[in-house]
Amino acid sequence: MDKKDTALSATDAMLPAHQRRTGRIGSLHEFQQRAARYDGQSLNGPSNDRKVPIAALLRDEAVSDTYIQVGSGRRGSDGSDFLETFRNYGGRRSISGVSLFGGERGRALDKHAYYCRQLKAVSFLILLGVIGGPLNYGIRILYNHLIELREWLVDQAPDYTSKLAVWTAHAVVFSGLGLFFTQLAPVAAGSGVSQMKSILTGIDPRMYLPGYFDLSTFLAKVAGLVCSVGAGLIVGTEGAYVHIMSIVTHHLLKTPLFKGFSVHLNGRLQLLAAACAVGVSSLFSSPIGGVLFSMEVTSTYYLTSNYIKAFISAVSGAVMLRLTLVLAQSKSNLATQAVLKTQFPASPFTIWEIPLYVLLGALLGLLCTAMMWFLRTVAERRSACRKSSQRWKQVLVTWIDPLVVAVLTAVLTFVPGEYAQHNSMDDLAILFTEGDLPSTWQVVSKYYALSVLSAVFMFLLPLCITLKIPTGIWVPTFIAGAAFGRMFGEVIATLFPAINVTPGTYALAGAAAFGSAATRALSVAVITLEITAAMSMILPLFCASLAAMAVSNLFKEKSVYDTLLVVSGLPFIPLIDFEPTTTAGDIVEPCLVYITKKTTIARVLLALQRLPHHEIPVVDNEATMVLLGVVSGSQLRRFVRKYYESNSLGGVDEDLGEKPQSDPPPMSWATLKDKLTFSTRTDNTGGFNGMGSIDITYNALSTQKPHVLGAGGGAVPFLMDDSKMLGLLNEGWDSAKADKLNDIVKVTEGRVCVIRPMAMTISSNTPLDDLHMIFTMLRCDHCFVCDHGALEGVVTTKGLLRSGKFFDRLGGTCQPDPKLRTAVVVRACRL
Repeated sequence: MDKKDTALSATDAMLPAHQRRTGRIGSLHEFQQRAARYDGQSLNGPSNDRKVPIAALLRDEAVSDTYIQVGSGRRGSDGSDFLETFRNYGGRRSISGVSLFGGERGRALDKHAYYCRQLKAVSFLILLGVIGGPLNYGIRILYNHLIELREWLVDQAPDYTSKLAVWTAHAVVFSGLGLFFTQLAPVAAGSGVSQMKSILTGIDPRMYLPGYFDLSTFLAKVAGLVCSVGAGLIVGTEGAYVHIMSIVTHHLLKTPLFKGFSVHLNGRLQLLAAACAVGVSSLFSSPIGGVLFSMEVTSTYYLTSNYIKAFISAVSGAVMLRLTLVLAQSKSNLATQAVLKTQFPASPFTIWEIPLYVLLGALLGLLCTAMMWFLRTVAERRSACRKSSQRWKQVLVTWIDPLVVAVLTAVLTFVPGEYAQHNSMDDLAILFTEGDLPSTWQVVSKYYALSVLSAVFMFLLPLCITLKIPTGIWVPTFIAGAAFGRMFGEVIATLFPAINVTPGTYALAGAAAFGSAATRALSVAVITLEITAAMSMILPLFCASLAAMAVSNLFKEKSVYDTLLVVSGLPFIPLIDFEPTTTAGDIVEPCLVYITKKTTIARVLLALQRLPHHEIPVVDNEATMVLLGVVSGSQLRRFVRKYYESNSLGGVDEDLGEKPQSDPPPMSWATLKDKLTFSTRTDNTGGFNGMGSIDITYNALSTQKPHVLGAGGGAVPFLMDDSKMLGLLNEGWDSAKADKLNDIVKVTEGRVCVIRPMAMTISSNTPLDDLHMIFTMLRCDHCFVCDHGALEGVVTTKGLLRSGKFFDRLGGTCQPDPKLRTAVVVRACRL
C-alpha cells in the first residue's frame, strides 16, 4: 500500500462510518448515506480491482465486504446512473417485499393482489359473524331445553319435598355430565376470557394450553356449557362463547383460503381479538359493547388497527343472531326488541339523584371486593388440591366438591322461593320496571327477597365459576347487582317519598356497576344500555359504574379474569407499577445460553440441549460478546445433521436428543437432559413435543444443583458448566468422532443457518416502565440486554412481573408457583 492509500485510510479512520470512502458497509442505512455523499472520486485503487455492479450488491449480501463500482456519472442536478439505479431499486423494493436478509420474491405485489387480500380479510371477518350468530342460537336452544325439562319435572312432583328432590337431582346429574365432558378436554374448563387474555399477549398456546384450539376442546366446551347452564349453576356464558369463537377462528385460519393470515403472529392475534368481540356481541346482539368489552378484558394496550376488524365481525354476528331468531320464529326478545324491555318514565331521574347513584356504585364496589376475596380464596384452595400428590385430595376437588356445590346451589335457589328459581335475565326483567314487584316477591318482604337474591348470587358465583366446567360471569353479576340496586332504590323510595324516585332505575345502575367492578370493564355499562335500550340512563349508569370501579381499585383484589389468570399460573402482562429508578440491570442471573459464530459442533449440541425449540443468540466471539443475531433451533439441527452426514458420523439422533440412548451410563448428558426436560414441564404448564417456555427453561438451567465454581470464581449451576457438560457429551464418542465434533466450524457455512439480526435489544439502563411497554406492544416473552452491542443477558416476562407491584397487590398468596419463575436479567456466563 503506497503513502497515498495509507493517508487515505488514516483520514477515513477519523471520519464517521457513513462518510468514509473505504471499508466495510455495515448496514443499508450506511450505504444510503454513502450514496448520498458520493462526489465522483474513483474508488478503484491498486488494492481494489474487483468491480461489483450496484444491482449485484443489492441482491447479494456476500459482496458487502467489497467496494462499490459505479458508473462515471456524478451527483448533480441532472442525476446520475448511481442514484437512478438506487431510486429504481428502492421503488421496486417498496412493492416487492425484498428482504435484507434473504432473496427477492418471485414476483412483485400489485394492486390486484393487495385488494384481493383485503377482500379475503373482510370475508373472513364477516364469516366469523355468520358462523357465530347461528352457533350461539343453537347452544341457547339446547340449554333452554334442559331448563324447561327441569321445570316440567318439578311440576310433576306431588309435594314440596319431592319438588326439592327433583330440583336437586337435576342439578347434580347435569353438573356431573358437564364435569365428565370437561375431563375429556381439561382446557375446556373455565372462562375463555382469561385464557384469551394470556394468548393475546403473544404466548404460544401450544406451550401453556396444549389442545386449547382442538376440535375435541370445542365439543367439550359446547357440551359442558349446555350441561352447566342447564343444571342451574350460577354461571354465565360469555366466557365460553369467547373460547368457542376463538376455536372457530383457529380452524378457519387453517383452511387453504385463509391460511396466509396465520403466517404472522400479529395478524393471527388481530383475528383472535375479533373473535372475542363476536363471542360477546352475538350473545346479546350488542356489537358496540361487545367490541369494547373484548378490548378492555383481553388487552392491556389495544391497537387501533384491530378496531375496525372487531366491529365488522361483531356487527355481522349481531345481525346473524337476529336473522336466525327471526327465521326460527323465536319468541325471544332478541328477535324483535331489546333483550330487557324497561318501563321507565320519560325523565327517569333528576340531577339531584346523581349522588345516590354514586353511593350505590361505591357500596357495590365494596361488595364486589369482598366477593373477589372469596373467589380468590376458593380458587387457591382448589388449585392447591389439584396439584397435591395425595390422591384423596385430587378426587375430592375433581368430583366430590363440584357435586356438593351443585347440591348447595340447588337448595339455595329453590328454598327461598320462586323469585330465586330463575337465573336468566328474561325472567328478572321485572326488576327494571316502574311499578311494584309481583306478589311472589313480597311473601315475606320485598326487601328480604331482594337481599336474599343478591346474597345468594354473590355467594354462589365464586363457588361455581372456579369449578372445572365451562363458565362465564356476566349474567350472574348482572343479576346480583340488579337485585341489590333494586333494594337500594326501594329503600330510598321508602325513606324519601318526596324525591319520587324510580326503583327500577337503581336496579339498572346496580347491574352495570357490579359487573364493571367485577370485570374492571366500563363497557359493561355500554352493554347494559344496548340490551335495555334505556339511553336516557346513560349518565346514572356511568356514574355508578365509575364509582364501583374506583372503590374496587382501592383494594389489592384484581378483576375476576386477572385473579383466575394468576391462580392458574398463565403468563400475561397486566398494568404494573414499578419503582421509578428500577432498570433492567438491577437483578442479574449469571448464565445465558449462546453460541459463537465460529464454534464447535459439540457446543452447538450443548446449546440445543440446554435451550430446545428456541432461538439461540449468536455472538461474534467470546472476547467481545458482540451480538450478531439469533439462529433458530431447527436450522441448527439441520446444520448438525449435514455435518454428521458430510463427515460420515453416526448417532446424530441420540446426540440431538431426538432418540433416547439404548443404555446410557448413570452419569451422562442423556440422564441430565431427562432431568432438565422434566423440570421444564412441571405443574401442568403444558408443552408441545416437550417444548418448555423460555422462562421455565432458564429457570431450570439456573437452579439445578449442585453449583460449581466457574472460571470467574462465582457459583455456576451444574447444567451451565461448559467444561463438565462437554466432558459428559464426549464420554459416548470415540476419539475420531470427538475430534471431528470439536473442530472449529462456522455456523453460517453452507448457508444452512441464517443469523437473523435482532429487531430490538435493550440496554441494562432501560427503565422497567419502558420495558413493560415494549413487551406489551410487541407481544414478546423475552428480550436481550446489550451494552454497546455486547450481549449481557436476557429479560423475560415472568421476571418483569416479579419486579413489579402487581403480585404484591394480590397479597403474595396468589403468585405463580416458584418453580415457574425466572430471573429478570440473565447475564452472559463466560466460562
